[in-house]
Amino acid sequence: MNQVEIAKYLDLSDRQLRDVLKRLGLDHKVNSLDEIRVAYIRDLREKAAGRSPTETRHQLDMAKTREALASAQMKELDLFKEHQLILDLEQVREAMDQWVTVAKSEYENSIEKVIALIEDKHGVSIDREPISGIVDATSRTIGNYRIQS
Repeated sequence: MNQVEIAKYLDLSDRQLRDVLKRLGLDHKVNSLDEIRVAYIRDLREKAAGRSPTETRHQLDMAKTREALASAQMKELDLFKEHQLILDLEQVREAMDQWVTVAKSEYENSIEKVIALIEDKHGVSIDREPISGIVDATSRTIGNYRIQS
């Protein structure tokens, strides 16, 4: 049978038949009328049962997939926290505050040691007043650093 005859047999327009054949992956030149008829009936049954892939169904499936992924990511995050493989923001802030205190102290001590080495090596006395202003300003900058939320 040709395409027009098949369309008439299935009570479809020529255009509808072309769409059906394309959707089902059939060719009227290759597949028999019985194969086309059975595939068409199965397709109609699936649509009637709500099993055919529609845009709404696709969107619902995608939403469920995103929800499942988000849930899995939250569980993974909880697991990382439980095993202390990840730090929360408050832990990072606390660690940074401790680091700032250590950094300031180490910076100030290293400047004092450099001055003492220069004084010892060259037998001079260095006025610490102008240097301490620079050291204090730098220490304040280090001490005032805060993590932005």
